[in-house]
Amino acid sequence: MCDKEEVLPGGNVNEVVRIGNNVHRTTKWSSFVHDLLRHLEKQGFEGAPKFIGIDHSGREILSFIPGEVPGNQYPDFKPYIWSDQALIQSAALLRRYHDAVQGFATASIQSEAAHHSRTPGEWDDEVICHNDAALYNIVFKDEVPVALIDFDLAAPGPRIWDMVYMLYTSVPLASFAIDSTTGTSIPYRSEYHAADRTHRISLFFKSYGVAPPPNMKVWTIRRIEALCDTLTTGAAQGNKAYQRMIDEGHVAHYEKEIQFLQAHFEEWYR
Repeated sequence: MCDKEEVLPGGNVNEVVRIGNNVHRTTKWSSFVHDLLRHLEKQGFEGAPKFIGIDHSGREILSFIPGEVPGNQYPDFKPYIWSDQALIQSAALLRRYHDAVQGFATASIQSEAAHHSRTPGEWDDEVICHNDAALYNIVFKDEVPVALIDFDLAAPGPRIWDMVYMLYTSVPLASFAIDSTTGTSIPYRSEYHAADRTHRISLFFKSYGVAPPPNMKVWTIRRIEALCDTLTTGAAQGNKAYQRMIDEGHVAHYEKEIQFLQAHFEEWYR
């Protein structure tokens, strides 16, 4: 008797279903990503799904990681997801991932992995960046971040590239703030929220285990600019999901976010 398909939350770009103990994803699967997941498994890194194979429908098969994935309701999540403890543990999870991919090499890296960091020089190509390390791509178990999912955008880049995106989405450094009692978004107000952002930025870097870089504002803005470029370039190349996201206002939103970061970043970090 075949297990029924259970549609999982998320899947902004791909359809994701659970069948038994595995996840099947309708995606343009990448041998580079599969090599990366195999490497992580060999390294004993448990914070990522295992690559199982390809099913008869051409879908990617990954191991199912039990827990709660916030999904596409960002930023309106349960309050615990926005807690200081969740931020500290997310930073530690990202550090473990970056350490686990040290030394990873694959023949498919040049042909398939686009360089999403777009940042030649400085800390170029230190690790394989996840490139979408955010709360909506983290599995929580018993309110603890235990795994990263959705490695479709993984590519070589500097550690800071993943770090500033996790900071932007998880502190958050966005034009909204979080009501700690409800977990819902509210308008950012400097007099109420700036000091907390400074505190949470410090918690993140302490947990990750490095000193905050002096040019973090530049990196953060560059990262959001690259997100806009990824969507517009992908849509121009025929990616319907990216075009839908543009039509829904994602690029316009992030362009306004860049203006917000330029205006307010020094309130939290100098």
